Amino acid sequence: MTPASRSAYLLLTACLAAPAGAQAPTAPATSGGAARQPSRLTAYFHGKEQIGALYEAGRQWDKKLGLQQDCVGPYNIQPLSIFLLKPIDFPEGKPHPVTGSWQHRYVFERCGKRMTYNTIFVARNGDKPEARPHYPGTTNASMQQITDALKIATPAALARLAKRTKDCKAAELIDTRLTHAPHEADKTGRWEETWTFRGCGHDVDIPIIFTPDGKGGMLYATKGTP
Repeated sequence: MTPASRSAYLLLTACLAAPAGAQAPTAPATSGGAARQPSRLTAYFHGKEQIGALYEAGRQWDKKLGLQQDCVGPYNIQPLSIFLLKPIDFPEGKPHPVTGSWQHRYVFERCGKRMTYNTIFVARNGDKPEARPHYPGTTNASMQQITDALKIATPAALARLAKRTKDCKAAELIDTRLTHAPHEADKTGRWEETWTFRGCGHDVDIPIIFTPDGKGGMLYATKGTP
């Protein structure tokens, strides 16, 4: 990663909207040397182990999606943002955080093909954190909201796929795109995304509307689908 992309990484963590329920990682819960901790944690996020884990997760997704399997060129990782999911405790003298979880969002590029991937890291009491591949793309939804929205989005995708392949029974979410960010003007917090599903040899796009219910929950609806 070039110095320029490192700088962009630091700036974008403060500028991009985090998934619903996530927090910007500007003030993590830490122990010891509070004034020094943010830069130390930032250095950790940019370290070889974290970037290496993003590389492995990106390769897994590329293989799963059948992307660039014949390309022999190098991969390029362009970090976009980090979302704090649970407060991080990263004491002095420890090589890894002891508690907390966070999400990396990054562009994975090879031979001209660019994909936005996400990887969630979960601290394991000071051992190397567990890396969990997350759904690709720029979704604004939390993992729980994605799980809930899939209950209506997957049937809609299957209905679309059945028009192309009769009796298609399986569809997998392979990409997400935030198309309309939450609106401050109307104070509803509503936003829209387009999710891409793959099934039976075809891809279909399903628009999803997320609307907070005002009680701490979320309402989900597909848009323009049968």
